[in-house]
Amino acid sequence: MTINVNNQSQSISENSSIAILLEQIHITPNGIAIAINNEIISKEKWDQVILNAEDQVTIIKATQGG
Repeated sequence: MTINVNNQSQSISENSSIAILLEQIHITPNGIAIAINNEIISKEKWDQVILNAEDQVTIIKATQGG
């Protein structure tokens, strides 16, 4: 199925969780926040929340700077 990750199409397996998505796209889960369809998902739920076709996933990575 196809979802949208940070405005780019991404094919993933059916019944994939957020945690599985992160593995598939090689993103370390540390220091990031995730929203699905503009709703922030707490890190504790990443293994439980199943993505649906056409979901809009936003991954925000914390950066350091000054």
